[in-house]
Amino acid sequence: MTANRVLVNSPMVIAKITSGLGNQLFQYALGRHLALQGNTSLWFDLRYFHQEYATDTPRKFKLDRFNVRYNLLDSSPWLYASKATRLLPGRSLRPLIDTRFEADFHFDPTVIRPAAPLTILWGFWQSEKYFAQSTPQIRQELTFNRPLSDTFVGYQQQIEQAEVPISVHVRRGDYVTHPEFSQSFGFVGLAYYQKALAHLQDLFPNATLFFFSDDPDWVRANIVTEQPHVFVQNSGPDADVDDLQLMSLCHHHVIANSSFSWWGAWLNPRPDKVVIGPQRWFANKPWDTKDLLPSGWLRL
Repeated sequence: MTANRVLVNSPMVIAKITSGLGNQLFQYALGRHLALQGNTSLWFDLRYFHQEYATDTPRKFKLDRFNVRYNLLDSSPWLYASKATRLLPGRSLRPLIDTRFEADFHFDPTVIRPAAPLTILWGFWQSEKYFAQSTPQIRQELTFNRPLSDTFVGYQQQIEQAEVPISVHVRRGDYVTHPEFSQSFGFVGLAYYQKALAHLQDLFPNATLFFFSDDPDWVRANIVTEQPHVFVQNSGPDADVDDLQLMSLCHHHVIANSSFSWWGAWLNPRPDKVVIGPQRWFANKPWDTKDLLPSGWLRL
């Protein structure tokens, strides 16, 4: 991680970073792509983490656990916008500042047009298409900058020793208990996991399943499998980062309707990986999710 705090004196891309780790990674990825494309600096607006939101699950900034390069804003992006005219004196402010809001859930190719002298990004940007052209650099930066905590080292050894390790992410938690999230996302359902595991058992009869869940008791009671399996017990302040690293070490993946396990699968660089995601991502939102999963992933 490289973070700097300096005054604006050159073109810049500002990414508003919000929500959980999966969303933070998408916001970073688009920002980094635009910064690389325009040979400009990437800045993070972290004001979201200094406030409380009644409709959100409390989150912490976690991109500093990766080898990503960024600068931190000292103030509102609009204060920096007011300084942008100094970059090109004598010109109006409008062509210097480009604020890009996420208008729709599906991929919008106009978002990845070349960056303006000051480009501000507000959205979630949940599609690989927003950063595909910069994948090598983003993969290089999205490496973990600290070792696994002691609790997780044993799981790493089990994954490395398994013939075919498969990560299975079961997200319930706020998808079940939080009024806003249960209505927007909701638990993807037991039938999805049954179909996904049956499909993978046919493909990989010698697999070992590694379950990652915020509700392990429910998983133990409801997901029945004859394949060898391990329940990863996550604890500690960086349990989410450790979980993500362990997921990425697995060969294949069953993800939830969650950007978190999306990244656990994406960070696995194996070209032959099988990734299964749910056909229904949202409970009651009519959003177009055709660009959410990479083309090689399977929807069930």
